Amino acid sequence: MKVILFADNDADFLDTRTEFLEKAGYQVLRAYTLEQARQQLSEARVHVAILDVRMEDDDDSRDVSGLVLAKDPAYHVIPKIILTGRAHEYEIVREALRVLPEGYPPAVDFVAKQEGPEVLIQALERAFAEHVRINWDLNIRWGRQNELSSPYLASLVAPDLPREQLADRSAELEDVLRKLFYDYQQVTLGRILTRRPGWVLLTAFAYRPQGQEEQFALAWGRREDILADRAGHESLPRATRRTLVLAKSAETMRWGAIAYRLVDCEEIEEVTTLTRFYHQQPAERVAATVTDLFQTTLSPWYARGREKRDRSVEALCREWLGFEGWGVSQPELERRIASLSRATLSSGLLADLACLSNKVSFRFSTGQEFSYPNPLPYLFGERLATRLPTQCSTIHGRLDGANILVDRSGRTWVVDFGKVGPGPLLWDFVFLESSVRFDMMKEADLAARHELEARLLAQRRLDDPVDSEGLTADAEKALQTIRAIRGQAGRAVGPEIEPYLMGLLFCAQGRLLDYRPEWQYTRGELVTYIHAFLLLSMVCQRLAVLEDRLQQLPPQAARSLWLDENNQEVWVEGRCVALTPQEFRLLKYLYDRANLLCRREALAEHVFDLPLSGLRPEEVKEAMRDTINSAIRRLREEIEPDPDHPTYIQTVRGSGYKLVLPDVSS
Repeated sequence: MKVILFADNDADFLDTRTEFLEKAGYQVLRAYTLEQARQQLSEARVHVAILDVRMEDDDDSRDVSGLVLAKDPAYHVIPKIILTGRAHEYEIVREALRVLPEGYPPAVDFVAKQEGPEVLIQALERAFAEHVRINWDLNIRWGRQNELSSPYLASLVAPDLPREQLADRSAELEDVLRKLFYDYQQVTLGRILTRRPGWVLLTAFAYRPQGQEEQFALAWGRREDILADRAGHESLPRATRRTLVLAKSAETMRWGAIAYRLVDCEEIEEVTTLTRFYHQQPAERVAATVTDLFQTTLSPWYARGREKRDRSVEALCREWLGFEGWGVSQPELERRIASLSRATLSSGLLADLACLSNKVSFRFSTGQEFSYPNPLPYLFGERLATRLPTQCSTIHGRLDGANILVDRSGRTWVVDFGKVGPGPLLWDFVFLESSVRFDMMKEADLAARHELEARLLAQRRLDDPVDSEGLTADAEKALQTIRAIRGQAGRAVGPEIEPYLMGLLFCAQGRLLDYRPEWQYTRGELVTYIHAFLLLSMVCQRLAVLEDRLQQLPPQAARSLWLDENNQEVWVEGRCVALTPQEFRLLKYLYDRANLLCRREALAEHVFDLPLSGLRPEEVKEAMRDTINSAIRRLREEIEPDPDHPTYIQTVRGSGYKLVLPDVSS
């Protein structure tokens, strides 16, 4: 039924006009005061609001309280009709119908009280036809087998919804669908693809009066979440938006919905999430899909707004945790870890777990025992830090196995754009890798999970091989998938592992902060939380080793550039840089001749072993230019704080290159 809010401080006029409106088929909510009008707009289901311009004093020409209420941006989605007892208040008319800076007028129509109820009803009919636009005749099928319902979906998205509001919110949910599919005869909701608090994604099949079927991925949820989703999608590069087209959107006071088309998707019923795809497909297929995800679907994102910021990965990750509401005090986190330890031991997942002030000891059911640093002093004392700068670009912001859609052929689409924006580029990679270990793995044996992490932490570079021999089948599948993710991360941000581990550290912390001591958890859920704590401790040990190693090195390693030939390590301003063998050989040649000119011919002969004999001079020049220029450019990308304005590898025009190392002995 069409619901009207009628607000007027003249009780007799309000009651008389309400009778006419109810006879015309409208449901009328009455408000005799400004406060009652605000309450109804905030809490009730309202399609159109009729507001008296003077809600406080009819005899005060300065009272425009009803117009002020109409201008409130909190209620802009509801069309308003302004009433006045004075037919010639042209200034108020102009003010009511003038478009605000936000892009909408306070009211859609203006009616004088003297004009009678018929004029008011005509204004309502125009408002419904032109602004509300609800298809009251739309046939809604709640699931292929009617297994869904509007109350169920409303409770799913807003589990804290009071029982007395459920019927109203359920009806408003239907309003969103009737607005979204205004031009259709029927819509059938298929199945829930994925969801998170405040947001759900379903398959939907819409039918026009002619009968043809159109398939959509339907995002529905709280209005603020849907608006963020739409804004994030619209901020993406056009190449990305062409693969997932925003076909239509609609909103009411509290709910919103977006209908997306999955381009090149032949049958949306065959689409699933990456998490389900992971469980259904062999490891090789999953790894290939993950590789294609980053190389094809997400590469246009990462090319946009790419820059290096003079902030550490640690600072950016701490900022992200704050945005997510995960900032807790050290005593609170200690309380949660103590509760988790008790629950883990009670469940028999570990033989023993001892948390001391400086270390944590894990004893597995196999009898193996391992000790690592207690991560809390590192997390709250900020004892770990990666060096500047940080590679940033447009990122998804919460990439995981639930918001990546995959079809039978392995084609991928990314959904849920509420966190899209500029951020550290490695974040999408570490977030998805964390989803593999925390959401996709089924392995309940913590010793097997520990072995997986130990092998991954043995990597010195993101592209180093990792031995999978002896791992359980589940751990081996996770390893193969993570290797695919890290391989793409190395291509995108470079092979250095230290900042990547810092990102994993904060992902593990975020997962651990989801644990609530007052709740009971299944063994499978406890495995995930204790795995996050284990990973925190192991990563802290690895990063602490890097920090301790830096303290033992010459001052040049922290303040400039230093090369350790024995360990094949390069330190640049306090960070350990991972180089390929050829890059290391090139840098060593320059390093051994620091502050001296290294001619291109010498580099060609001693570093690249270029076969130049027998070539004409112009061929020699061309061969050296292509090979050496490319190698120098790649090396600068790795070691220079700003590769476009190098401070270490200087070009000597027409001759060669010089590695400039300042004297840092003072």
